[in-house]
Amino acid sequence: MLGSLGCIKNSKPTNAGILLFGKDPQKFFMNAYIALAKYDSKDVDTRRLDYKEFTGNLFQQIDNCNKYIKDNTAVMSRLERGEVRREDIPEYGLFSLRELITNAVCHRDYSNFGTKVIIKMFTNRIEFYNPGGLSKSVTLKNIANMQYSRNPIIAKILAKVEYIEELGEGWNKIIDEYKKHPLKPKLPSVETGEDMFLVNIYSTKGRFAEKGNKRLGEGLGEKFGVKLGENEEKVLRCIVADKFATIDSISKSVRSAQQLLRIIWQS
Repeated sequence: MLGSLGCIKNSKPTNAGILLFGKDPQKFFMNAYIALAKYDSKDVDTRRLDYKEFTGNLFQQIDNCNKYIKDNTAVMSRLERGEVRREDIPEYGLFSLRELITNAVCHRDYSNFGTKVIIKMFTNRIEFYNPGGLSKSVTLKNIANMQYSRNPIIAKILAKVEYIEELGEGWNKIIDEYKKHPLKPKLPSVETGEDMFLVNIYSTKGRFAEKGNKRLGEGLGEKFGVKLGENEEKVLRCIVADKFATIDSISKSVRSAQQLLRIIWQS
């Protein structure tokens, strides 16, 4: 069976066979792994919160990396008026996460031994770096419509086990997932060069906080029979952002805050 899939030739495993099914592919392809760095900032910082290397065969790399990112990103909940169940909202599209991880290991240039797939998790986005640029027939303008595989055997097998989209529809589905996301996040962005392909997907936590603060202000206003003004809503945002906030610290940036704070803290 593996021979018919192109993973064995002349009784020996092919490069694709080693990467997909080998016990230790890094013995033959030193940089055939995923390196992941997690930062507590919006850009690269000298201080990392965490660093992981996902090794093993490609299936192990994809599954373990995907699990780590899901475990280390937020799932937010909201309860709309008139609804009984809370709605769970992932910080990032779950299909997009798995598809981008899988695409990175599937389409990277394995002839480039000097680099690896690199994922950087920031507070506002996740960056996926893939060694190997687009083919000459694929551009940023037609990427949603063109289908191309640098490693066709790997792509074919990953598609057969439904790890990637066989018809090259993955990018369309990623964009569609973000367009349909209830918090309407910024759409993914792409950069490409001769030897690299880079995708950024953006967090929805900021959007969730904005909507949450708005609902909090509206709810509190209804409770006390008043309509909250701009300064009052700013006070609420300060309290939500910093539970140790004081009247003095808030009033330095928000005028006329003391009256609302007394109402809140005396209730």
